[in-house]
This record gives sequence, structure tokens and C-alpha cells, in this order.
Amino acid sequence: MPIPHQEMRRIIRRRITGLEGHARIRVLQEALEQFPGYYQGPYGELRKWVLGLIDEAKLRKAVRHQDQFFIAKEGAAQVVLVGAPNAGKSSLLKTLTGRAVAIGDYPFTTLRPAAGMVKFGGAVVQLVDLPGLLDGAVDGKGGGRALLGCVRMADAALFVVALDDDGVAGFRRVLSEVTAEAGIDLPYGLIGAKADLAGAPARFAALRDSLPHLPTAACSTATGEGLDAVRQILWDLCGLKRVYCKPRGKDVSPEAIVLPPEATVEDFINALNRAWLGRFKGARVTGPSARFPGQAVGLGHILADGDTVELSGR
Repeated sequence: MPIPHQEMRRIIRRRITGLEGHARIRVLQEALEQFPGYYQGPYGELRKWVLGLIDEAKLRKAVRHQDQFFIAKEGAAQVVLVGAPNAGKSSLLKTLTGRAVAIGDYPFTTLRPAAGMVKFGGAVVQLVDLPGLLDGAVDGKGGGRALLGCVRMADAALFVVALDDDGVAGFRRVLSEVTAEAGIDLPYGLIGAKADLAGAPARFAALRDSLPHLPTAACSTATGEGLDAVRQILWDLCGLKRVYCKPRGKDVSPEAIVLPPEATVEDFINALNRAWLGRFKGARVTGPSARFPGQAVGLGHILADGDTVELSGR
């Protein structure tokens, strides 16, 4: 006689406790094979329950695979490094952030996105190294859909191209996949990596001239050439603002409050001390966003990089 269905349900629950993915699915499928050939009644309901658990396990497995490509945003902005395999993205991430990542002179050194933090201009920006994009990424080749999703969710992107003949050709394909095929619209920059290679200056000049709308820089992680220019492009792409506080009757604070694009006086107060909003009376701004030094403004005034704000309260 078959095991009573209530006892079989308890057995299955015990066997799958703590199991996920393939292991959980295998145990459930083995349990199905032990069922008597009943498709109605209590065992029919039990069969439906097990089949539902199998479908759920497959879905959770797929979601976890997708989550491996997801990097939660940290810092003032997130910038992704995009390029063909072996473009030099991982070397750039390691040099700028200090993040320990695998580096090799061969394709597909990076298999999952890796993130590090760049500190400059008083801000902390998250830099994400993505695995190399392949032709057909928009159709899912090489995990392309998930990787393009990472690009779409970022605040900005740096295309990284190795300054050799193969690298330039690979970059053209990646640029087409991201902008034309996937239609992703972000602030973009172009970094020519491995600038110490023979012939690199001429290749970079040709690239720069063919894409005049992109901010560009050539760099070498081996020699340190051009890294400051890369940092400047990062800052410009993120559109961040350094705004300084001037307490009444005191000197301007040397420490800047770093704000996102389109930030207002209200955003500045929230970043400085949210309690100030309750007693805000007015503000005076000196700097690029002001028509004259000490202009009186309200909470909705949009600030600019380099502004100084003096608050008055009730």
C-alpha cells in the first residue's frame, strides 16, 4: 500500500528543508516517481503541490542567476565600465578604486560585475566593471540582457576600448549594441585604455575625432598616464556639485556638501542637517548660480558646483 498522503507530504517537507536550486528540484522529482498512479483525490492534490514546488524552485533559481548581475547603488553616483572582452576595464577598476579583481591578458577574465569606490572632489562614486559585451548581447548572448540591464540602471557609463586594432573594432560593435540596438540613453564617456601600446596615440586620435560628442581620455594603468583625466570625466558625467556652507558670522567651511544634478537649497539642507528645514527663514547664495554675491533665494533655488550657501533661521 502507498504511504498515506499526509505522511508523504511531511516526508517531502523534511527532505527539501534547506535545499535550493538543482538539489531541491531533484528531491521533488524523485518524490514524484514514488507516487502511486493516482491523479485524482488526495494524491492528485499532493501531485499538484509538488509540481508547484518544482515550478517555484525553477523560478527562484532563475531570479538568483539574474541577481548575480545586479549591483546595488552606493555613493553619490554609479558609473559602469562597458566594453568588449579584454578591453582593460578590470585594470582600470583596480587602479582607480583599489578593488582586488582578477586581471589577465585574455578575454572573459571578468565573469560577474565587480564594484569599487572612487574618491575624488569630496565625493564617493561607485565604479562597476561589467563582463565584456558580445555581438548579440541584446538577444541574450553572453548574459547580454542582464548586463545591458546594469547599464540601463546606472547614472552614467564609460566605454573602455583597448587602443589596438582588435580593441577599436570591438568597441565599435559594443557601442552599436548599447546605443543603437538596446537604445540606452545615458551620459557617456570614452576611455582609451592601454595608451602605452605602440600606435595607441594615433588610434586614440582617430577615435576621438570620429566621436566628437563624447568626452574622451587616453590612459595607461601601467604608467599612470591620463588617470586624472579619467577622474575628471567621471565627475563631469555624474554632474555632481560641490556646495559649501557659510555659517553666519564665520568663515566658509572647507568641506563641501556633494549634491546630485538639479539639487536645490532644500536638498542642500537635507544633506547638511534636515532639522534646519523646520526653522528655515531664508538663504543667501554666492557663486555660479547667483546673479550677484549674496543673492537671497528660497528652498527651490537650483544650486551650481562651487556655490556657497549662508542659511538664516527662525
